[in-house]
Amino acid sequence: MKHRNQGFTLIEVLVALAILASLTMAAYQVLNQVQRSNVVSKESEIRLGEIQKALAVMDSDFRQMASRQFRNQGEEPGAQLLWMQDGLLSSEGVGILFTRHGWVNPQMQFPRGDIMKVGYRLIEDRLERIWWRYPDTVAGDNGIGRPLLTQVESMSFRLYRNHQWVERWEDKGVLPEAISVKLTLKDYGQIERIYLVAGSELSLSNVSD
Repeated sequence: MKHRNQGFTLIEVLVALAILASLTMAAYQVLNQVQRSNVVSKESEIRLGEIQKALAVMDSDFRQMASRQFRNQGEEPGAQLLWMQDGLLSSEGVGILFTRHGWVNPQMQFPRGDIMKVGYRLIEDRLERIWWRYPDTVAGDNGIGRPLLTQVESMSFRLYRNHQWVERWEDKGVLPEAISVKLTLKDYGQIERIYLVAGSELSLSNVSD
C-alpha cells in the first residue's frame, strides 16, 4: 500500500510566516520601547545631576555673602555691598554681584585673602556664574565665566530685611538678612531657594511668605 508524503500546504506556510512576523514585530516594539525608556531615563538623570550641581554652587555662594565693599571695573568702591539690577554683567535679565567668604587659601600661600567676588547672569537661556580672583578689579577685567545650568527661562531675586521682602536693593553698607532665588526652567518649571545670609539671626520660618 502506497503512502503519500505529508507536507505543508502553501496556505499553512503563509499563516506560519504571518504569525512569525507578528511575533517579531511585537518583540521589536517591546525592545524599542525599553531602549527609548532607558534613553529618557539617562537624559533625566543627567539633567537632574546638572540641576543639583548648580544648586550646590549657589548654596555655597549665597550662604557665605561677605559684608565687604569692592571695586568693579576700576570704579571706587561704593557703599553698596550687593549689586542687583537689570543688565548687570550683561545679563539678559537681572544680574547680581557680591563678595563671599570661604575661598580656600591654605596657609595663605596665594597673594589674596579668603574673599572672592562672584556674580550671576542669564545669557541665552543659560545661567552663568562669574568669578574674579580678587574682590577689587580693574577696568576690562570681566571675570571668569562658568555655565551652570541650561534651559533657564528666567531668574529673579527677592531680598529680606526689616520684616519684608523687596525686589530692589539700594541699602547702603548692609546686606539683606535673607535672599530668595527663583529660577524658571523649561522642563521643571519654577525652582525657588531661600538662603539666610551669613550673620543673620533669622530662621527660615521667620522669612516665609
